Amino acid sequence: MTYFLYYTLPRIRWALSILLLCLGLLSAWVALDTPLPSSAAVCERLNREHYVTDNTILASGPIQYQELRGDYVPKSTWWFVGRQGDTMQFYTLDRLAGFLWRPADTLPFWQLDLTQQEDPIYCNLFGSQPDIGLAFEATPVVICTDPRVVRVEAQLISLGISERADPQAAIDSHGVSPTFTQVADGVWAAPSTLAPGPSDDSVAIWLAWCQGYDADGNLICQDSPTS
Repeated sequence: MTYFLYYTLPRIRWALSILLLCLGLLSAWVALDTPLPSSAAVCERLNREHYVTDNTILASGPIQYQELRGDYVPKSTWWFVGRQGDTMQFYTLDRLAGFLWRPADTLPFWQLDLTQQEDPIYCNLFGSQPDIGLAFEATPVVICTDPRVVRVEAQLISLGISERADPQAAIDSHGVSPTFTQVADGVWAAPSTLAPGPSDDSVAIWLAWCQGYDADGNLICQDSPTS
């Protein structure tokens, strides 16, 4: 009995404490959407879930919002762009505690089929959904598969219902044009950009219209205004 009280019982308590600690850490890990210590590992997990193989991450960067509305917008998010053959992959990840990564709650992954695009240039907007009558903020990332393009531009707008019949007029009226920096071959990024809300105080949609230019400043390609 003495041996059990002074030797066996403390070891059982110690083992149970370790087990409970491990279960608690496992529960917290699952509750945080199973974060991993590598962004590449999270992107690879998303690739497997969407049957993407032999993918290459081309570029990434932080989404540093100018305006945060409470907990609606994550305060530490990053964008990633990858490519697999004729498809582009776009990822949005949250960084936790400075070293853990997990898929963002809003649109963590989606793909663009380049063969379905009429134009070789496309602007993706990483950001929050616009509220009714309010501005939206997004980090614009432009991809272009035309090797002649060395500089890109884009006009962004939060478009109201009454403006959708003529999006070009709305862009000319109150669109914003951020400055892009090339971050990889065929990939350009701009800082997080705030676009004013629609003039008619209606439900808004994002709109981006981008253009690509060669070294001499000639317009090589452009897409139509699309949300």
